Amino acid sequence: MVPYTPTCRPGIGLAMTSLSELRQRHCSDVPTTPHRLAFHQVTLVGAGTGEITIDSTRYPCRAGSLLWIRPNQVIQFAPASDVEARMVMFTETFPLRLRAHMGMLDDVLRPSHWQLREDHLATFERVLDMLQEEFERPDQGLGEDILKHLLAVTLLHIDQICRSQGKGHARQESPSHENGELFLRFRRELEHSYTTTRLVEDYAAALNCTPRTLSRACHSVAGTSAKDVIDARVALEAKRLLVHTDLPVGTIARQLGFTEVTNFGKFFARRVNMTPGAFRRGADPGS
Repeated sequence: MVPYTPTCRPGIGLAMTSLSELRQRHCSDVPTTPHRLAFHQVTLVGAGTGEITIDSTRYPCRAGSLLWIRPNQVIQFAPASDVEARMVMFTETFPLRLRAHMGMLDDVLRPSHWQLREDHLATFERVLDMLQEEFERPDQGLGEDILKHLLAVTLLHIDQICRSQGKGHARQESPSHENGELFLRFRRELEHSYTTTRLVEDYAAALNCTPRTLSRACHSVAGTSAKDVIDARVALEAKRLLVHTDLPVGTIARQLGFTEVTNFGKFFARRVNMTPGAFRRGADPGS
């Protein structure tokens, strides 16, 4: 099934809607089977209960659940009929350029689900109200700029939620500009090259820095090593391919740059705590 495409204001890469509006107007276009979105989608659940699976991780949804689905993440939403939610959808190029650490918020390796406390929920709802009001207002010449700034406020509030809940940030301080920019360049390079190399030295060479400098940037921004970031990205793609394709394990291994399927199996078991075959069958790692 082809994912639905949001209706944006002409020339603006942002749209707002609600789950009830999607049901009423585009019910045939709202997929409940696994699919990928080509845009960002921030969803705040206001009522009801349901469940969403994002890149093979299942999250319960209830009032106060905040979700950020990034482009190309594999999702499956199974809302009950009583679920109501507000949705903000925007293209990758629409947001304002913010400080380097903010660039990590939309990273597929970062958290996608938060359960908001009452104080955070009330504040975030007010921010969404302002964004909704401006989105519905006729554009008088500055509409795009205002929407971009209000979206920036929305994303900054998510950053604040990350920090207060201790998810997605290794430390409370922002990383230095140099470390933040190097890390963002590393993540962009990783998206292009994770199927061809898993060596930190190769990425450092591509970024014209030393492995030690790259490792320092990773620890500063993500709280982990460059090698761990690389392996996490490869493991994420492996899980996607295992769950959402019928490709043989050997073919997946080769697509991800492994010359021997046994090496892929050892790598996957080390990262996921089960074999690729068990993961594909939906085995519980805690069983």
